[in-house]
Amino acid sequence: MRLASAIRPATDREVPLAVDVLRRAGFGTQVARLLEFPRRSPDGAILVAEGDGASVIGVACCAAFANTGWIGALGVAPEARRRGLGAALTEAAVRWLRGRGARTVLLYATEAGRPVYEQLGFVAEERAVAWRGVAGAAPPIDLQRLGDGDRQRLKSLDQAVTGERRDNVLDTIHPLAGVAVGGGPYGLAGWAIASPWGAGTAIAALAPEQGVALMAAATSGPAAGTLIVPDGNQAASDALHAWRFVRLNDALRMRLGPVVAWNPEQQFGLFNLFWG
Repeated sequence: MRLASAIRPATDREVPLAVDVLRRAGFGTQVARLLEFPRRSPDGAILVAEGDGASVIGVACCAAFANTGWIGALGVAPEARRRGLGAALTEAAVRWLRGRGARTVLLYATEAGRPVYEQLGFVAEERAVAWRGVAGAAPPIDLQRLGDGDRQRLKSLDQAVTGERRDNVLDTIHPLAGVAVGGGPYGLAGWAIASPWGAGTAIAALAPEQGVALMAAATSGPAAGTLIVPDGNQAASDALHAWRFVRLNDALRMRLGPVVAWNPEQQFGLFNLFWG
């Protein structure tokens, strides 16, 4: 039985219930941080499926970026599985994003979730892998500190690399702390900024040596850092192997709608496995 009619935006009271469902669904203890953008942004939503007695039995989060939108942190309580609720949550999230102009809906799928998304018409693109460790030697690239004056240049490079207009996410990061490589057609040839939503550092760069230098700066220690990179970025994968990073987990990028003109070989780090 599908439960789409019972799926709606969460109230403030239900957000902790949604977090509990996601933790029980296997998202870990830090998942509450991941929900902060969809909770607080007019371009995001936390959708919940109601159970008996005002309980929450399923969750799906959305983030809308102009012509694209992302579904992330989708989980069903163990006691509510095998009833089609995962598919119903996905369909509700797609409707929410389409209503805000998204022509293409994207997500990162686990192997368990992939068959559900394929049945709904999603197609596989490329896998992303999360790694953890401390960087070793890197190319000798001059890096500069990012500041608020770099925000527009950062967004221009991000759009060129991801094929998306993620301004509403990038504008929420204050202060704009990170490092960059100057030059290039966008005013910046590369940048790296830490994520307020999860453990990842987002890194975009036009050239491999610039990207690897930014990866090293983001995970130079002394504590281990996390980087999530597309499999299609060979330079990033080679550096992570050379630095002996430990592979944590992975997920498959999937798409519903027209192809997005993104460049995975220029993404050296993702914010998270929610919106890349």
